[in-house]
Amino acid sequence: MPGFLPFILRLARAAKNRRQVVALGELDDHLLRDIGLQRTDVLAALAQPRYRDPSRVLKVLCCHGRVFIERVRDGFAPKPASCC
Repeated sequence: MPGFLPFILRLARAAKNRRQVVALGELDDHLLRDIGLQRTDVLAALAQPRYRDPSRVLKVLCCHGRVFIERVRDGFAPKPASCC
């Protein structure tokens, strides 16, 4: 089963990153703003299914902003920025 190991590694990475995003959620709003996030960003990332990496949601929000997320949700899929 060649695809099994990468799948398990992705799950482990998602679990580790989820713990880190939970730690971000413990910061106050001022500190979150300093790193370009809002509390709703952290909550949205943690609302993802457990098998998804919530840090990817935060990365997209930082790189592209909320307008990008809304456009993707509405069906428009622009090319990712160079940072992603």
